[in-house]
Amino acid sequence: MVLAAAVIVLVVATLGLFALNEIALCWYYQLAWWAYIVGIDDVNRRRRGRSLLRDEPLRFAALCLGSVAWWTMFEAINLRLGNWYYVMDHPERWVRWAGGVVAFATVLPGIAETCELLENARWMRSRRVTPLSWGPRADAVCVALGLAFLVLPLLWPEAFFPLTWGSVVLLLEPWNRRHARASFLRDLEGGQVRGVVATLGAGFVCGVIWELWNYWARTKWIYTVPGFAEWKLFEMPLLGFLGFPPFALECVVVVRFVEGVLGRLPRSGPTRRLAAGAAMVGAAAFTLAVFSAADAVTVDSFYVPVRSLSALPEAERRRLAEAGLTSPEKLLRALSTPASREEWSRRTGLAAAPLQAAFETVALVMHRGLGEKRAQQLGRLGIRSRADLARWSPAELARRLREQGQSPRDRFLGRRARAWVGGVAESKMTSSKEAPCRWIVVVSS
Repeated sequence: MVLAAAVIVLVVATLGLFALNEIALCWYYQLAWWAYIVGIDDVNRRRRGRSLLRDEPLRFAALCLGSVAWWTMFEAINLRLGNWYYVMDHPERWVRWAGGVVAFATVLPGIAETCELLENARWMRSRRVTPLSWGPRADAVCVALGLAFLVLPLLWPEAFFPLTWGSVVLLLEPWNRRHARASFLRDLEGGQVRGVVATLGAGFVCGVIWELWNYWARTKWIYTVPGFAEWKLFEMPLLGFLGFPPFALECVVVVRFVEGVLGRLPRSGPTRRLAAGAAMVGAAAFTLAVFSAADAVTVDSFYVPVRSLSALPEAERRRLAEAGLTSPEKLLRALSTPASREEWSRRTGLAAAPLQAAFETVALVMHRGLGEKRAQQLGRLGIRSRADLARWSPAELARRLREQGQSPRDRFLGRRARAWVGGVAESKMTSSKEAPCRWIVVVSS
């Protein structure tokens, strides 16, 4: 029953996305992920008779809360790296932040549920390797490498950014080996590889799901990874998928570390409650601080409905909205061909030429999530369509935009300009986003 309900939620949300339903457009990523987590939890219950959500609700809730702070740490690092940014976010701050919390809360539960699913697969049960030899010297080398992996990307982000996805494993796993209830190193010392392989596999599975659902969502992230933008699967450069398996290891290692630390505290008395309360307050303060900083740097555009889209003349946007073209997505679908523009000309009383101009304007606003403010900046440079944008070089475009005045959001403007200009070629090589067959995008630019 639970699995069926989860599947129904996922199917309805996906159908709503293709139907351009506002709830699905705004919340597809969150709906899809939570349906997946609940559904896989029920699959695990059926296979093992144990459910993290039902049998360990407090641990599940702790994973959700910890997941928010955990992923927020990477958002803080990204303020330095600039490897991704968000587009078409909600204009209301409290809604935007609430959506972020709900989305970030899926990371650790999603990894945990997928790990359990894979670890208990029949083909994984007999996997063994030669036992690993490990000692204090290896601990020291591991921690030193972890510190290097953490510091080097912060000092020289363009050269060392991939090292971010592995530093926590190197830093914490030696401690886990000695003190935590479970440890990958202890498993390997015993010749057991099932947990490592299942976790790496879970990272890959979740990575594909993250990118798939992000690709279809309205509010989404776009990558600007240096030197890896030519070939992509969904929004992710192909080589970037190599980061998901070690990230899954990091997720499991940090959970084991936190549980190990808490397990060393007295089970009763004020010490444990004080530590848990201090951790929650600190995590909440950290999350709010990073969300505020990300609003100014990482969030590049906000969603604006057609009725409020100032890039269109007021009379035109009012008529279009009254005729039912309330969102940019609906407008782009409705006005995509000359025949459809003739039909909507009869419905709205607007001539075909203004409708075509509205289509070009909104297509630019929605292109790679540029948004209304960026489209206005481009308009001051004479760029009013994607064809105009394609004639610019990213470096010159970034330079001219900076001349209009800089903001913290322009910290990585050069990279974002490359995404905008390169995205014009991408849009020509793929079919419209409404086509159900457009599941994979591979781009060479």
